[in-house]
Amino acid sequence: LWAVWLRPKYPGFMSVSDALANGVGVLVTFVPGSLPISLILAMTMVAKRMQRYKLLVKNLTTVETLGTVTVICCEKTGTVTQRRMVPTRIGFGDTEMEFDDLVSTCEAATVDALDVAVRRVHETAFLCNAARFDPTSMHLPVNGRVVLGDATDCALLRMAEHLCPLQPARRQYNTLLTVPFNLRRRWMLAVCTDRTKSAQSPFMVAKGAPETLLPKCTQVQIQNGEIVPMDHTRRSRIEEMQHRWAAQYGCRVLLLCRREYTESNPLSGVADSAELYAVACQNMCELCVVGLVGLVDPPRDEILDSVGKFRGAGIRVFMVTGDYAPTAAFVARQCGIITSTTVDGIDEINARVTVNKSEKRTDDIACRSTARSLLVSDSEHTLANRSSLVVSGPDLHGLGAVHWDIIALYDECVFARITPEQKLQVVEEMRGRKHIVAVTGDEVNDVPAMRAAHVGVAMGNGTQVAKAASNVVLLDNNFSSLVVAIECGRLLFINLKKVIVYLLPMTNLSEIMPSLFNVVLGLPIPLSTFLMLVINTITDVWASVVLIHEEPETDLMLHP
Repeated sequence: LWAVWLRPKYPGFMSVSDALANGVGVLVTFVPGSLPISLILAMTMVAKRMQRYKLLVKNLTTVETLGTVTVICCEKTGTVTQRRMVPTRIGFGDTEMEFDDLVSTCEAATVDALDVAVRRVHETAFLCNAARFDPTSMHLPVNGRVVLGDATDCALLRMAEHLCPLQPARRQYNTLLTVPFNLRRRWMLAVCTDRTKSAQSPFMVAKGAPETLLPKCTQVQIQNGEIVPMDHTRRSRIEEMQHRWAAQYGCRVLLLCRREYTESNPLSGVADSAELYAVACQNMCELCVVGLVGLVDPPRDEILDSVGKFRGAGIRVFMVTGDYAPTAAFVARQCGIITSTTVDGIDEINARVTVNKSEKRTDDIACRSTARSLLVSDSEHTLANRSSLVVSGPDLHGLGAVHWDIIALYDECVFARITPEQKLQVVEEMRGRKHIVAVTGDEVNDVPAMRAAHVGVAMGNGTQVAKAASNVVLLDNNFSSLVVAIECGRLLFINLKKVIVYLLPMTNLSEIMPSLFNVVLGLPIPLSTFLMLVINTITDVWASVVLIHEEPETDLMLHP
């Protein structure tokens, strides 16, 4: 305005230096200098509020992101459950029973005093195990002792201690090699020897997912300790037992196996650990099933209320776990993650994709529109029962963008038998569809997905690697604290809107108008640039602190 009009028309009205000074003043009036200070103060106040609820926030910008989360991908064990697995059922090739009934009849002081079948279960449970009792708690009852290790190993260790004291049993056996469990193999292996036997021939014990180990088994133990060949009937019985325990009781079912050599033993005389590892993995076949164990991990007390609050806030909670699909679905229903009467699977997804292709909807936007209409208008899936989906990890192989478009429309999803790579894929697919994703975890396997998510949330009792990769740590291991975190994020957004509404009209407009009158009408400017900065950065900030301290409204978590 000065260069185009005032300078040519009225050369003596305003010099170049005066124009520059006025330009800086106008710039200061247009830019709310107190807004960055108010933003930092608001995030700091909310972070301190979260600290009172045992929430550790590593970065202030994470507070703002929490308020926009639309999808939460949570692990099962330790996040929605108590991570306190207990054995409830045990099965052999010909029968099954409650674990408490077995304990009441089979308690013994030494391993040799146990029945043959129970002794094999006992040996496999504590030899193929990476957990250990804390020496400082050995004087306590078995259920009260502190166990160091994975939740599954801890449960099996307590189970073995219930059957027979482990201290004398450990002196009887020597472990030569341990192959730890991982989510790709889904089994753990140990090579051991019995010191009481003269030959001390090495034998193998293994535990893992039944669907992984059962194809490697050629024999099965029945209740009286007899070893019988594995036929189709016995194999079907074991598979039926696994599915029934998982679907009816929510059990994590483990298959306990072993292999003993009566003639030539390829494990004998192998001293090098690497070579022994290769030989043992090569001979993971012709195993004998010694038993099945069903472990139950009860849900957290607060989980139902927390999931209900998330659902009311328009946030979807997905369970992403390595457990068997019926087990995951049972626990998800206990926790309120699944509420529908009908649960879809991969077959329903493929059917909808087939309908899309038959209608020749090749355009990406059209495909998404068709998927949504199919999901909503399907006569067999009403609003009361259409929105749940359970998918296993092997089913995710080969899924295209259209499949994921349909999956992303479900309100309630459970991903079972998931590997770390597939968990990362789930997060990336949700992010690619404009969702703000938060991922909870406590293990090393959860780190890739936590880093890929907008917000990574670690449990306080998780590994150091998981805590380092996260943005938020739940110090009290309480899933309901995540509700508070998201509430604080939304409170920050609402309070900042109030601050902006206060700062822009009340301060900037009152400074802009005198500056414009000075340029256009020649009126003397009432405030210098320095005084404007003082008003912006000092006077207005103190007034906006009141708005920053506003408490959340009662309906803050009742709308998306």
